[in-house]
Amino acid sequence: MKKTIAIALVAVLLLSFIACGAGITKENLVGSWKVTAVKLEGGDELVGTILTFDENDHYDWKYSGFTFMEGTYKISGTFVYLGEEKEIFKLDGDTLTIKDASGEMTLVRQ
Repeated sequence: MKKTIAIALVAVLLLSFIACGAGITKENLVGSWKVTAVKLEGGDELVGTILTFDENDHYDWKYSGFTFMEGTYKISGTFVYLGEEKEIFKLDGDTLTIKDASGEMTLVRQ
């Protein structure tokens, strides 16, 4: 019985650590990110663009100083809503991966 309780406790702790590590916070998202790779049809033209998140829940996406997309964002665990669009974000150090139904993008912190 004690062995079963110990195993269950370890499993709960491991799942807690995994769940906590999977989230995105505003503190680690705020800043500018440069698109370095795109895996979606017609997405090559996004390479080199800059996606910036500010502390006031605003984002903008620029290329050569021209803003082609902007709005508000909201963070919920591993999901970030860009306006109404729900995206899956994965942060690994200074590398950000954004995935949705159409493909994925890799960005690096600027």
